[in-house]
Amino acid sequence: MANSPGEMIKAQIRLLEEQTGKPLEHWVKAAKKAGLSKHREIVDWMKREHGAKHSQALWVGWGVTDPGRVTAYDDPDKLMNELYSGKKAQLRPVYDRLKKEGMKLGKDVSEICCKTYSSLRNRAQFAIINPRTQSAVDLELAMPPGTKAKGRLEAFKGNNEKFTHRIRVSDVKEIDSDVLAAMKAASEHVRGK
Repeated sequence: MANSPGEMIKAQIRLLEEQTGKPLEHWVKAAKKAGLSKHREIVDWMKREHGAKHSQALWVGWGVTDPGRVTAYDDPDKLMNELYSGKKAQLRPVYDRLKKEGMKLGKDVSEICCKTYSSLRNRAQFAIINPRTQSAVDLELAMPPGTKAKGRLEAFKGNNEKFTHRIRVSDVKEIDSDVLAAMKAASEHVRGK
C-alpha cells in the first residue's frame, strides 16, 4: 500500500535515528551549534562527519532551513483547509461529500492528504480528489480495464497511469448515482473484487 507523504517523512526521520543513534532534534541543534545555516552544507556535513545517508541528511538540512517541511503533513485537516481556501473555497463542499461517499465504501478505506489533492485508498489508491481548477474538482479513478467513457465519466491520462478515468464535479448536486457507482467500481477494482 502506498504511504502518505507524512508517513514517508516519518520513516526517513526514523531511519536517521536508527543510522546515527540520535533523533532529528539532536542533529538540528548540532548543526546550528556548528554554525551551519545552508541546506547543502548541512547535508554534506551530516554525510561527511556523521555517516548519514543522503535521504536522511536532507531532513536535518530542512530541520534547520525549513522546519515547516518536516511537520507539513502532521495535520491533514489543516492541509485541506489551506487547499480549499481563497478562490477554491466554494469547492470544499464537493470535496467533503466525495470524501464522505468514498469512506462509505468500506472500513478499510482511508484518506491520504497532500498539499494539492487528497486520495482515497483501501488496498491501494482508487480515487484522487483534485481541485485542478477554481471551478471544479476532478475525481480521478482507477477503473477496471476495459471501462468505457460514458456520460460524465471520461477517459483520462494523468501523471499516474493507474488512474484512467475522471469525472469533473463543480457542485455537490452533481454527485449522483453515476459518480457513486464509478467510485464503487474503482474501489472494488483495486481491492481485487
